[in-house]
Order: sequence, then C-alpha cells, then structure tokens
Amino acid sequence: MIDLMPKWRLLILFFIALTVTWAIYGPTLRIALRKGIVDNPDARKLQQRPIPTLGGVVVFFGIAVGLMFFKTMFYQTALLPVLAAMVIMLYVGTMDDIIGLPPGRRLLIEIAVALLLIYGSRSCILNFQGLWGIHRLALGWAIPLTVLTIVGLINAINMIDGIDGLLSGFGILICGFYGLLCFLAHDYSNAALATVTIGALVTFFLHNVFGVKSKMFLGDGGSMLLGILVSWLVISILGGHFHIAEYLDGRVNFNLIAFALAVVAIPVADTLRVMTVRICEGRSPLKPDNLHLHHHFIRCGFSHLATTLSMLGMALVIIGAFLLVWVCGASAEVQLYTVIAVTALLDGGGAWLLGRMEKTGARISDRSEKSGIWMRIQNWMDKGIE
Repeated sequence: MIDLMPKWRLLILFFIALTVTWAIYGPTLRIALRKGIVDNPDARKLQQRPIPTLGGVVVFFGIAVGLMFFKTMFYQTALLPVLAAMVIMLYVGTMDDIIGLPPGRRLLIEIAVALLLIYGSRSCILNFQGLWGIHRLALGWAIPLTVLTIVGLINAINMIDGIDGLLSGFGILICGFYGLLCFLAHDYSNAALATVTIGALVTFFLHNVFGVKSKMFLGDGGSMLLGILVSWLVISILGGHFHIAEYLDGRVNFNLIAFALAVVAIPVADTLRVMTVRICEGRSPLKPDNLHLHHHFIRCGFSHLATTLSMLGMALVIIGAFLLVWVCGASAEVQLYTVIAVTALLDGGGAWLLGRMEKTGARISDRSEKSGIWMRIQNWMDKGIE
C-alpha cells in the first residue's frame, strides 16, 4: 500500500512554489526590462522584439522557497549538493545571457560542476540492472559516464529552448515522470524537488505561452539550471540504491535506464541529430543554427503552442512505447532498443518529413493563437504586468 500522506504534503509544496513564482514574476520582468537584460532578435531567433531573460531566476526562487518548507513536511533530505550545483549553473547561464561566454569555457565549467556534484553527493550512475549482463559499474567507468550524462543533458535541455513554452513544457513533463517514480520508490527528497520545480514552471509556462507583455524567457540561466536538476534526478534513479520493483506489483523487469532515457529522449535525440549534421558539414557542434525539430515545425506553419504540444506528444508516445513493452514482459535490452527505435522514428523521421514539406512549400494553417479562448487567457496573463 502507498502511504497517501506524502502525496498531500507534496501538493502543498507544489502550491507554495506556484504561488511564490506567480508573485515575483511581474516585478522580475519589470527589472529585466529596466536594466536591459533581454534577448534581442536576430536571423536565427524566432521572436520579433527584445524579450527579458530572467525567467531562470524566477524559477529558482520558487524552487528554493518551496524547499524551505520541505523539512516541515518530511524528515530526510540530501539536496544540498544539487542546490549548490543549481546556483552555479544559474549564475553561469545568467552571465552568458548578459555578457556571453565562449562555448569552450562553458563546457569546461559544466564538466567541473559535474565532478563537484559527483564528489559532493557521492553519487554517480552505477546501476545497469543486468543490461547486457552488467549489474554494477566500476567507478573507473561510472564517473566518466556520469560526467558525460550530466554535460550531455545540460546541453540537450539548453538547445531545446527555442520557442515559447517548449523548455518549460518539457521541464514539467520530465519532472512529472521522474518525480512520480521517486514518489513510488519512497525517495521523497527528490520527489519534493521535482514537485516544486513543476510548481515553479507552471507560472512561467502560462506567461511564456499566452502572454505578450508578460512574456519572459528562461534564458541560459534557466536552461542550465533545469539541465543540472534533470541530470541529478537521472543520477539518483540510476545510482544503485534506487529500488522500484517492490512497488510495481513485483514486475522486476522494469528497466530504469530505458525509462530514464524515454523521458528525455526527444531533447537528447534532437541534440544528437543536430550536432551530427553540424560535424558532417564541418562546423562546430556547439555553434547555434536553425536545424532543430522545433525550427522545422515553425517553418511549416505550426504556431509555438502547436509545436510545443506536438513535441510533448512525441515524448509521451516514446514513454508509452516503453511502458507497453515493459507490461508485455520484454527484457531490459528490448525495452531500451524500443525506446531508441521509436525515438529515431519520431525525431529523425519527423525532421525528414517536415524538411520535405518545407521544400515543397507545404504549410499548416494553424489558428490556435487566434481563438477567443486564447485571447482571454492572453489578456489574463498580461493584466497583472501593466
């Protein structure tokens, strides 16, 4: 039986984070506008005017205040290392938003923070659950794999931040599934972290998608903050001490690696595909361009909301495919191969299909942002900013 009490405690933490971010969103937006902390439009970016980029500060504030109440709700916590890493990533990303940092320097900082997180938490990816006959990795392999995972996820989360609501939408989805898994495994510290993150992101998502005057970007500060947070949840799930089978009616074939990959498959696959194209064309894999899946959607006539919902739907299909083969009793290897195959079909196939539509001049007529309901929500979002 699942103890129902923690569920209501987590719900309280969710509303605390939501309320805090809602209260400070407007003042932070006005400060960013007065100080000129904005993202200016250019040939690659999709906005038509300068947009404030302090959304990451708002989200972190909501997370931090939410977690201040954590100790009154539960009796154990091990979140200090990840909170310290989040502060560093928020600072580095915000500096990148304001003054710009060379990609190489940013990469070195990400590696250093990954190593500090591993050292401070004494955690890394150790548990392979018998995948390919491997149960527990030696530290000589586990530490480099963990660093690669952290750096890869930070950049995957950062690169998907290209249109309104996409990053915050994926943040909510990722934290929702990882948080649920942590809750089922009675890992309440990480369940609380995921919950307050969702609460902090809901406010941002609504303003970012529906607002005009109230629109604010997460910026590199916010994306790097979310990247290290998602990395921490993955490390916690794959760290060797995470036991879930006893809470899943004895279905011991639930492969955590396949599940963890399924949840972040679209951002990871999109990043790998774009980087591969850049390398094949003789360009730096870290140099920005407009080859991401969301750029293809926009060029085919999809609105920002339709693109976000389409990509979130693709992520849900991948997670659903994993759950289907798991329920059917597939082995750990089959679960992982299914996730990889479905992801390649949706991301690679989707990019190819949308690219063909672009070449033929086909466009989708998307009127989702012109409906009466849309305008009412937009007016509600903007009202508190005036």
